[in-house]
Amino acid sequence: MFALWIGLSLISGVAIWLFDRSEIGLGEVFASASIAIFLERAGKSVQDLFDNTDWKASQRKLKRGGFIHDNTIIRISFAYLYRINVGNKYLLVQNARKTRKYQPVGGVYKLYGNENLELKNRFQVKDDDKIPIDESSRDDYRLRLESHFLRAFVKRFDRKAERERINDISREFKEELIDSGIVDWKQISYRFCGRYISELKFGEHFQIYELLLADVVELILTAEQERDLRRLMENDVEEYRFATAEQINCLGMDTGVGELFEWIGDHTKKILQENEGNLIRINGVKKIYNVVF
Repeated sequence: MFALWIGLSLISGVAIWLFDRSEIGLGEVFASASIAIFLERAGKSVQDLFDNTDWKASQRKLKRGGFIHDNTIIRISFAYLYRINVGNKYLLVQNARKTRKYQPVGGVYKLYGNENLELKNRFQVKDDDKIPIDESSRDDYRLRLESHFLRAFVKRFDRKAERERINDISREFKEELIDSGIVDWKQISYRFCGRYISELKFGEHFQIYELLLADVVELILTAEQERDLRRLMENDVEEYRFATAEQINCLGMDTGVGELFEWIGDHTKKILQENEGNLIRINGVKKIYNVVF
């Protein structure tokens, strides 16, 4: 498209020259207006070339449409999720905030060192005002910032940020499964499957424009760990549940028997094996990591 608009601009330029020589004033005005339009569209085409991800393209469209501006506050939530499946079922744990829903093991990435101060200085980030800050949510990647900082913020997240990294995301696993007594494992291995990142859009729950990111890893079970999980399937307890892909896609609802209550969090769909092809393949995908507790 860029070449098309530049070509049309050149044609309009030639037309101006011809109209000028023939002293056709109206034609010259029309050609000049055409050049302005074509050059503007050529500029937008160049911008589109740099929108190499869906979320960047959605941000650009929202800005062009006047829905957001440079100073519009964007909420971000950057997390990691574990796919833990045995046979055709996935292990889910109860949401710690008592939403009565079950979700994958995992959580929001944590900041380390002076990163919180660095983000405030560079991007004027603000704490998330939608979820109360407590010990579990302090210094994590639930934040707010102005739209014009967003691209540089995401770039820093991937390259220079002092934070939890995919090579050791054992913190939430330990808290949710080991410290809670659900399993008693000394080490785990997992494979990095890819990244989900949403389009920039208005979130109905929190009534704010949001960008949501989740890195998905798959637990690689030893024979003993698989036996432990199969034993857990036999229990009926509140702390965890096992669900099939069909149940997860329906968020736990079963219209066939009249169970219309959603007991599975909607972000759980991101961990399904069937959805791995939709994940973004960033650096490190397919790599296997080992963590000792």
